[in-house]
Amino acid sequence: MQFTRFSRRGSRLALPAVLAAALTFGLGSTAHAAPDPIPSSFDFSDCPALPAGADPLFSHCFVAVVTSGKFQIGKFDQSIEKPMRITFAQTLNLDTFEFGTVFGKIAAESMLIQPGLFGDPLLSAVYAKPEYAGSFELPTSDDFRIRIGLKVRLINPFLGSNCTVGTNSNPIKLDLTTGTTNPPAPNTPISGSPATIVQTSPIEVRAAKHVDNSFAVPGAKGCVFGGGVADWLINQVGGFPSAAGKNTMIQNEYIAQKSYSEL
Repeated sequence: MQFTRFSRRGSRLALPAVLAAALTFGLGSTAHAAPDPIPSSFDFSDCPALPAGADPLFSHCFVAVVTSGKFQIGKFDQSIEKPMRITFAQTLNLDTFEFGTVFGKIAAESMLIQPGLFGDPLLSAVYAKPEYAGSFELPTSDDFRIRIGLKVRLINPFLGSNCTVGTNSNPIKLDLTTGTTNPPAPNTPISGSPATIVQTSPIEVRAAKHVDNSFAVPGAKGCVFGGGVADWLINQVGGFPSAAGKNTMIQNEYIAQKSYSEL
C-alpha cells in the first residue's frame, strides 16, 4: 500500500479539483477506438470495504476487465480469451489527507494451457487460473503502473488442489505499465497504451493496455495432492523456474469507476 500526504493548507472547497486528478488512476481523457467490444456491464460486487476514516464521496472503486491479451510463463504460452476482472479501490481520509490503495479481488476463469500432460487430452489436460498472491501497489508515475503479486493455480485430476506456480510467499511479481518495458534478453521492449475514454454513458469507461515482459517466474509447488510429488514434472514440462526476460504479460482492458457514495 502506498500513501501520499497532502498539506492541510488551503480550502477543502478546492479538494474536488485535486481529486479529479488523483482519484482517476492517472487515466487519460482522449477518446479513441476500442480494441475489443466494450463489456455491456461492470460488476462492482467485489469492491473492498473502506478502511476506517476513508470518505465514501472521495474514495473510488475501480473495475478493470481484461478482455484479451497474452500470458506467457516459461513454456506455457496462452492467449487470454476469457474475461478477467480485477477490482481495487483508491481511498482518501479527509482528516489526514492521506490516499490509500486497497485490493479487492481477481475473478478469472481457468484457461487451457496444456492439452495433454501425459498424452491423453481428456484426463491429463492442464488448466491454469491466475490468483491474487498478497501484494498490490499503484506507484505514482507517468506510465500508470500496477504492481501485483500473482500465483497460477494448475488444475488437473492428477495434480491435486494445491499445485501452483508461485505462492503467497514467493509470487510472480508483475510490474505492469502502459509505457515501454526494458526487459533483460532475450525479450525485447514492448509498449502498452495509456488509458483513454471510449464510452461516456451510462458509465464512463476507459481502454488501456498494460504490459510486462521483465518478470521472473518461480517453480511449481504443492503438486499431486499437496505432497509436491510432481513438482519436478510440472517444472520440466512448463520450464520453471523461468528467468526474467523469458516471460510476458499483455492485458487489453477496460476500466470503470464509481465513488463509494454511488455503490
